[in-house]
Amino acid sequence: MVTGSAPNRPKKPRWSGGRYPPKRRVCFFCRDKVESIDYKDAARFGRYVNERAKIEPRRRTGTCARHQRMLARAIKRARHLALLPIIPEHVRLGIAVGAAAPIAEAEAAKLKPVAVPQAPAEPTSDEKTD
Repeated sequence: MVTGSAPNRPKKPRWSGGRYPPKRRVCFFCRDKVESIDYKDAARFGRYVNERAKIEPRRRTGTCARHQRMLARAIKRARHLALLPIIPEHVRLGIAVGAAAPIAEAEAAKLKPVAVPQAPAEPTSDEKTD
């Protein structure tokens, strides 16, 4: 029996099909030598916010820790000043998405339109009698 040596088996790859593949990304802000991220540049934040209006994690966007903190702070400031939405658009519009869609359609079918009473029209000069 030999101690201290590993058996002859092939090395296991670093990534074995987990949730996210290892893709080395360079931070966009470090590459462009950005010192500060301005909250007023809301058009740039679209890449870092998903369709549910959540801030994307570092592992998905490839930003470094320093710029991710600055980015999160800028996105939160832009939300506070209503430059970015706080909730996703489909929630604001009341559109059902996913498993709740059939339930919402059934609920909408139960609702009946309500007639709004209209004020009587003013008589025209031809209809006026003195």
